[in-house]
Amino acid sequence: MSLAVLAPPRHTPPPLLALRPAPRPTEAELIAQVLDGPEPAVDVLRWAAAFAGMPFWQRRALTAEALAAEYGVPPPYARRLVALWDLAGRWFPDERPAVACPRDAALLVAGLAASHAETVMVLLLDGTHRPIDVEVVAVGSTNAARLQPRDVFAPAMRRDASAVIVAHNHPRGAATPSHADRQMTMALREAAAVLGIPLLDHIVLARRSYHSFAVEEGWSDLPGWTADDRDSCY
Repeated sequence: MSLAVLAPPRHTPPPLLALRPAPRPTEAELIAQVLDGPEPAVDVLRWAAAFAGMPFWQRRALTAEALAAEYGVPPPYARRLVALWDLAGRWFPDERPAVACPRDAALLVAGLAASHAETVMVLLLDGTHRPIDVEVVAVGSTNAARLQPRDVFAPAMRRDASAVIVAHNHPRGAATPSHADRQMTMALREAAAVLGIPLLDHIVLARRSYHSFAVEEGWSDLPGWTADDRDSCY
């Protein structure tokens, strides 16, 4: 009886697809997984996609209350998101560019140009003119929005802003300011002087242009604010 010589088994290489690394999850997917585990619910994915598209400084500005009121995020998820933003902010340096000129401000509120109603926003800035938050403070009709100085400066004091920029749109016209716009700007400047919170500019935004009160009226009492758009960081 003879013994058969057995050949060693042939090694079959794995298919090429098995050698490819798994695709990295998107930022939205990572946010959703932190909130709701490896298989997040549809609502969580929707929130995560909205937040992933925001600049990081804007995410950091969202409080748990704002997340619940503006995005419908339940309080437990909202608190978890705020903790996530805070942790990320501690790990990485603050890289928010300063708002250095009217063009920077106009770009940050560019979404106003698409609004069909006259809307007033206030851009809240820290001591180096970096954005803290952008808040809608008044919404009117197609050609008017009522605004009081307290509407602008109450959010500024609440968020400990060091300076503000006001912006509003002209849905049906050019960026040329109206008589009411000029009166309101004077009232805001006076309130800013009393409160010690500089009003750096009032931007009037149209679909293809904007008007800067600081530039056109030659405001010269605002250190750190320039009319030269070459200083833009955006």
